[in-house]
Amino acid sequence: MTLTVSRADSPTPIFHERSQGTTVQNLPLSHLSVEVGHFYMDELENGEGPILAQFERVKPWLAAAEASVACGTEKPRVSTCFLIDDYFQRKPDAGQIIERLLRLSRQAGVRIDYIARESSCAVRADGLRVAELVARRLLQEPEPETSTGSRPPALNSGWLANGRPPREEKVLSAMRGHVWKPADEFSKRNHSIFLDVELWRDPPESPMDEETLLNQRLYSCPFLAAVWQLVRLGLLRNDGAPALAVSEPPASWPDDWSLFPDIIKVNPQAKPFYAYRAFSIMPQHFLGIEHAVRTIVEHFLVDPGVGESLHIRAEEKNIALPQVVADRVSHHFLDGVS
Repeated sequence: MTLTVSRADSPTPIFHERSQGTTVQNLPLSHLSVEVGHFYMDELENGEGPILAQFERVKPWLAAAEASVACGTEKPRVSTCFLIDDYFQRKPDAGQIIERLLRLSRQAGVRIDYIARESSCAVRADGLRVAELVARRLLQEPEPETSTGSRPPALNSGWLANGRPPREEKVLSAMRGHVWKPADEFSKRNHSIFLDVELWRDPPESPMDEETLLNQRLYSCPFLAAVWQLVRLGLLRNDGAPALAVSEPPASWPDDWSLFPDIIKVNPQAKPFYAYRAFSIMPQHFLGIEHAVRTIVEHFLVDPGVGESLHIRAEEKNIALPQVVADRVSHHFLDGVS
């Protein structure tokens, strides 16, 4: 694939993929996007005390993140965001939940610039299957030559591993009934930490067309969280445009989550939503999920035009941007938060 660079009428390069005729849209970028906590839907609906307490725990880490931004020759730009968990649970009082969330965050001194819906990481408001944009760009690590090739591709199985799972083989021997082989992490250092991630769950096997299958597909929390991280980094595109776009807030909050825009700018003075790096502050019990998220992101094939565009823009501003996408995502896990 050949890339051409055009700077006409634009302060930053625009990249064209000659083989596909796609223009990669340049996005306004913050230096850092900070996710200021995470709650399940029932936590947002019930009781204000735990919400306020978590935001109060987040406040000093948000300040530390803002103070630590390395931005080269530019003035630091930091935006904050919050992902609403409306995919696995949808409560009817959406507007009240949003108002409570914003009020309590202000009370704790934690700024929220953007609110996004987790269900949009699966299917966009206009019907675009955002999660499938990631699913079709997952690259599996090739197993060693000793593999039997019995494991189907992730796109077919809905499972993604960072190595080879344990195996148990039957042997014809009166003394030994089977041979067990341990799991093996492909990129291990001395010892293996094997992880097998469920990306989605399809309905029981029955004849159905692809459209029906995708309509019934249930994506996992780690997979949607990986989609969310790639969106924040400006890496997930549809025909060169961001897979999820930012919208202004509605005149009044609807009670139905499906009527909300995908990403809402709730702070008029907010810095750009998309960013070179992403930082998430969340309770410690999300550690396992974020381990799975990193595994998924490590296997995501970035569009060459998008990746090259971000790197050139970072170099022009003397901003250090890791080559490995997963290294652009970091976390702080809050202890003592139930």
